[in-house]
Amino acid sequence: MRNRCTGSEIISIRVRYKGYFAVKRFDRGSRGKVHMITVSGLLETSHRIPNLDYRDLMKLTYILTKDNRQLEEMYRRMCFNVYAHNRDDHAKNFSFLYDEENSRWILSPAYDLTYSNSIVGEHATCVSGNGKNPGVKELVGTGTAAGIAQSRAMRIAGEVEEIVAYELRGILDSYS
Repeated sequence: MRNRCTGSEIISIRVRYKGYFAVKRFDRGSRGKVHMITVSGLLETSHRIPNLDYRDLMKLTYILTKDNRQLEEMYRRMCFNVYAHNRDDHAKNFSFLYDEENSRWILSPAYDLTYSNSIVGEHATCVSGNGKNPGVKELVGTGTAAGIAQSRAMRIAGEVEEIVAYELRGILDSYS
């Protein structure tokens, strides 16, 4: 399943009877359990305090995956979290799965993507040091520091911002 706003892989969700929804577990495969580790577990850090920066998360993604597509995926998720005002972007909300068939780490599907103001009003994971109100300058700076070309980083940030705004307008219009 893909997030309409970012093109990111997200968990599969189905609405069930009486307003309940079902989530397909991504840590289970056809051969049983899939090894998963959160950034919180990997770095032995608490998810309860803001102590992570997307610059570190981007570095970690590349170190583990050695894959520019995975790096760009993490960049898209960062952009989404900023533009969709998801400030619950703590270290337990980013995970990696071990792909045994190919002997490599990959990003897990994105999860817990929702509007969130957080207790202190800041992102749990700051963007180039800015947790209060990061913008395109911090987004692009984080992307380029991770090795994404500036023009590509700007294009991705613009795409995500535009799609989030479009989807938000659609949601708001449906309530008016």
